[in-house]
Amino acid sequence: MKSTIYEPQEDSYLLAAQVKKYACCRVLDMGCGNGIQGITALAQKKVSQVTFLDTNSAAITSVKSHLKNPLHKPVSYITSDLFSTLEKGMQFDTIIFNPPYLPDDELDDEKDITTGGKEGHELIVRFLHDAKSYLAPQGIILLVFSSLSKKSVIDTTLRKLNYEKLQIAKIHVFMEDLYVYLIKEKVDSTCIFRGHRGIVEKKIIIHQNKRIAVAVKKSLTTYYDGAKEATFLKLLNEHHIGPAFVDYDKKLNTLTMHFIEGERILDYLKKSSTKKTEILRIIKEILEQLSTMDILHINKLELTNPYKHIIIDANAHPVLIDFERCHKTIRPKNITQFIQFLTSTKLKYLFNEKKIVVDIAGLRTIAKSHKHTHAAAIVGDICSCLK
Repeated sequence: MKSTIYEPQEDSYLLAAQVKKYACCRVLDMGCGNGIQGITALAQKKVSQVTFLDTNSAAITSVKSHLKNPLHKPVSYITSDLFSTLEKGMQFDTIIFNPPYLPDDELDDEKDITTGGKEGHELIVRFLHDAKSYLAPQGIILLVFSSLSKKSVIDTTLRKLNYEKLQIAKIHVFMEDLYVYLIKEKVDSTCIFRGHRGIVEKKIIIHQNKRIAVAVKKSLTTYYDGAKEATFLKLLNEHHIGPAFVDYDKKLNTLTMHFIEGERILDYLKKSSTKKTEILRIIKEILEQLSTMDILHINKLELTNPYKHIIIDANAHPVLIDFERCHKTIRPKNITQFIQFLTSTKLKYLFNEKKIVVDIAGLRTIAKSHKHTHAAAIVGDICSCLK
């Protein structure tokens, strides 16, 4: 075995030239070798931090020993077989990969750093599957590979995984062509929301002999527990809370519910046409739903800033959405969280504009006492602090 660390070759320099153009924000140098890609990224103004990763601890040690970081940007080092030891939830805006991509060759004495599998593409295919869980929304992958890696297989894999690719560089070297792809996840035209863990698409389906609009929540990672959210949604529907449940597909881990046509809460309340009396009514209806959730010992979270979590529907009624983080607890805090929202700076200016007088001290007293009791009567007490 000649070497255990891949030293820069034509493919390295081809990829590094594209790193200069496209790398930004949080960068992962996958299979960093001697660190050329991550070091190149570190020097770019748009890059905020770099993680060097390699399956070979000697490569990590080598990068540490010769890395110069005059801009003092955050740098981290991970020894891992692809993403296997990365923490769940880690997200990168740019993932750079110069993988071993050659087919198996018995005469090659540097297989560990050159061979990507029997056909050459196997490691790349595995990487593309796993990368979806660590690529930030709107993030990109910069990947270099060879015509010997079976480009058609890589292209097919990208299509199957709902990636879109742009060939941004190509050179011919000896008996092969080298390609650099810029890869990102394809955004469906039906997509209405995209987060770290999944996307929500709007579709029209036939349900119970009726044509209805639905929101379909799809997982992009293994972290989304669609079954749990479906369970909470069905339970809350019994109390007229949340979009109507339609279906949960266990195999695809997708949740389908009625689509709520409307506006996010702050957008609706800020409108000049939204009157004081209507705002007070909407707040009361929200509090009634949250009080019910407290009584059921279901904690929703996100209610201190519910901009994305409460929709005012076409009939001007508030609908709570997104129950992914719900959990059972003896002391739920839905009401107390929402009181924090009501006393926030965002609402202060809105209330002033709409001539709503707020007894902030009274609300805070209620919040403290509500930690020890979850009586439904609390709704009236809170509403009395808003006039």
